Parts: sequence; C-alpha cells; structure tokens
Amino acid sequence: MHRDFHRHHRFFCDKEMNEMYLSVFLMNLAESMISIFVPIYLFTLNYSIVSILLFFLIGHLGNVLFSLPVAKMVSKIGSKHAILISTPFLIVYYFGLQFLPQFPWFFAILPLGIAFRALFYNFGFDLNFIDHLDRKKIGRELSSLSFFSILATIFSPLMAGLIIFYFGFQTIFLVGSVILLVSCLPLFLSEDHRSKINFTWKSIWKMLFLRRNMGMVLSFTGYAIESSIGRSIWPIFLFVVLGTAQKVGYAASVSIFLTVFTIFATGKLADRFNPKKLLSFGTMLYFFGWVGCLFADSVTKIFFFNSYKGISERFLQLPWSSIFYKIINPETYFQMVVARDLIFNASRLLILPIIMVIFYINFYPFVISFAVAAAFTLLYPLLNNSFKSEDLEYLKN
Repeated sequence: MHRDFHRHHRFFCDKEMNEMYLSVFLMNLAESMISIFVPIYLFTLNYSIVSILLFFLIGHLGNVLFSLPVAKMVSKIGSKHAILISTPFLIVYYFGLQFLPQFPWFFAILPLGIAFRALFYNFGFDLNFIDHLDRKKIGRELSSLSFFSILATIFSPLMAGLIIFYFGFQTIFLVGSVILLVSCLPLFLSEDHRSKINFTWKSIWKMLFLRRNMGMVLSFTGYAIESSIGRSIWPIFLFVVLGTAQKVGYAASVSIFLTVFTIFATGKLADRFNPKKLLSFGTMLYFFGWVGCLFADSVTKIFFFNSYKGISERFLQLPWSSIFYKIINPETYFQMVVARDLIFNASRLLILPIIMVIFYINFYPFVISFAVAAAFTLLYPLLNNSFKSEDLEYLKN
C-alpha cells in the first residue's frame, strides 16, 4: 500500500530535482529489498493468510482515518519534509517486525506505522512531481522515472533473497533501514515547497460521489484491489510454490529485468499516441497476465507468468498514470491526490474481508483471489470516460 504512485518523478531537470531523484533511487533500493518479503516473513512466523490480510487491513484503515490530518501537516511542513518524516515510520516498522515473536501485540500497532509512512511519502512525492510537471512530456517523464526506479530494484529482490537465505530476515531489515537513512540526506540540500490545503472531508466525498467522476472512482478501485492482491497474496503464493525466499527473489528479479526493456517504448507511445487506446490495450495484456496466474502451478510457469505480468503491467500503468496527470487540475491537485488515496484504501477495506473469508473457507483461495484481481483489472479503462480537463473547473468552487 505504501508504494502507490511513488514512481512519478522527473529526472535530470535541475539541481533540486536531481537531489530528489537520488533520494528516490535509494529509497526504492531499500524498499524493494524488503516489501515483497513482508508477507512471506509473516507467513514464516506461522501467521495464517487470514491473519496476514488482517495485518494489511489495519494499515489501510489507518490510511483512511488519518489521510486528512496528515494532508494538513504536509501543507505546513512541505513536500520534501513530508518524505523525510515518513522515513522513521518505515524504519520503526521494519525493526518492529523483528520483535513480533516476542511482542505479539506489535501486530496491531505496526500497520499504523506503515500507514503514516505511506501517507507522508505519497503526498510528499506526488505534490513535488505535479509541481514540476511538463504536461507535454508526461509519458516520457513517467517512463524515465520508472526506468531509474526499476534500475534500483532490478537486483535488490535477488540480493534480499540471498541475504535472507544466509543471514535471516533480521539482517535484511537492518540493511534496508540503513539505506533509508542515507536516502534522506539529499533532502537537506535544497528548499522545500508548500501547498495550501483548502478542502475538507465533506468536499472530498462530495467530489467523489458526483456522477461525472464515477469512471475515475471505479478505475482507482480496480487498481486498489488488484494491486492489493498482487502485493499481499501473490508473494505468499510464490513462496508456497517455490519453497524459499531465495527463489522468490530470483523470480522477482527476472521479472524486473525484463520489464526494463518495455519502459521507454511505452512512455514515448503514451505521448505520441492516444493514451486512452494504449490504456485499453495494456488492460487486455495485464488481464491475461492474471488469468495466466490461475494456471501457475510449477516453477517454470511461475517464472513465465510472473515475468509476463510484470511486463504487461508497465503497458498498463504508464498510460493510466499519464491520463491522470494530464487531466488533473493544477489548482486543486492536492485535493485530488488525497481523494485518490482515500479511494485506494477504502476499496481495500471492502475487499480484504471478503478475501479473508475465502481463505478461511479454504476453497481454492489462491485461484479465486487471482480471478478477483483479473476481474478488477478490467476497471482500469474507465478512467478514459471519467472527465476532461475542462470538466474540473467545478472543483474550484
């Protein structure tokens, strides 16, 4: 959850942004070494999949409850300081995971820590990106961002898998935390930017329930549910089939390596051609990626479908993100960023209890979960029908 739209930043524009990009590179390096293994770590501690889903559910609840208070804080401290403040929450979260066997009550507290990390980080980075956005080159900016982010993560799952294999989960949490601390240093080298907040809970929910925005809401809902299954259940499935965290790291690294070759081409296509058509095409590709996961019952199939799913996701995510940033209103973008985050987490609050029941009943739970992810993938293109730039004028009122 804490990595939703973290990837949208522009590289090599000016000194201030370059400092941010270095920070992003290091943060992605640290997070990608750990995030995929958190569900697996909880699984190795003998937590049931139902309990693991409850763990993430608590975090999403925290996101919903504290989104507006955190947004008000970000408006006062600035976007870069928000990123800086988010880092201790993540480090405490990582170290707290190590003590779960000794202090089981941490299970109810740690998800709130990752919720605050996600809120401060997401708001900070999205506001910074939108402030420096070149709308004519959004696709290429997003593809450049994705390239450097993936460059940081291309070998990290493999490295993390090896570290876990030889030294254990505690060591990977320590290494990741050290890298996170180093990643904060570039943030002190330049001035910060602050965005005014002029909206309330009432205005946000009023905006979301307008008929003209239903396509946007459903599209964000599709992403939220599909990605939640991909981040919480898919890693556990990989571990169950492959047997070790080391092999999960291999699978993740192969997928990321192959994905690199699709990024720049997709970004240029998003600027040159109609992103709405590219979104529909990417949705079709990604849908079949999840369908393929229904049949992933061997090591060979796991590597193939995991790689295909990672590549097809890029064909979907880049035009999808490009459309969002092209239609967002510069005068009300903070409200839209907060509203989008609310949609993400509120949607997961609705779907995760259902998935928990499916795993409790234990009737083909993985198959049903992947089928649900495939079905909600089909909601992505509804962003095409949500609204146009000029339709956002009403948000000024």
